Amino acid sequence: MIVIEEPLASWFILLARCCLAGVFLVSGIHKGIWYRDAGQEFSNAGVRPVWLFVWLTVALHLIGSLALISGRYLGEAALALAAFTVLATIQVHCFWRMEGQMRLDRSRIAMAHLAIVGGLILLAVTGPGRLVL
Repeated sequence: MIVIEEPLASWFILLARCCLAGVFLVSGIHKGIWYRDAGQEFSNAGVRPVWLFVWLTVALHLIGSLALISGRYLGEAALALAAFTVLATIQVHCFWRMEGQMRLDRSRIAMAHLAIVGGLILLAVTGPGRLVL
């Protein structure tokens, strides 16, 4: 077993926080800039009212990613983003209802989302480390 001691451990945790935050930061920015495209995506997935859920998603992604980066309210933000990711994956990437290449493509996306959820849960459990902004 590899044991990483301080201060290196906190630097690795900061790197993990930034990597996970990047996924949500970019998504939130994109959904905010291309609001109509995001709205169409939500509508196609059966999410209603579209305008409310697009803006809630943008807010969660931006505020959550800033919390991950800063390390403040890390556990709350990580668990909220994990719950959102699970729900969104079930709603949008329901690969079990598809066939052929679409099923394969969507299952890959769902598995990537599962990995993100795992990283978020791990952050919630380990905490921000010593490097809190």
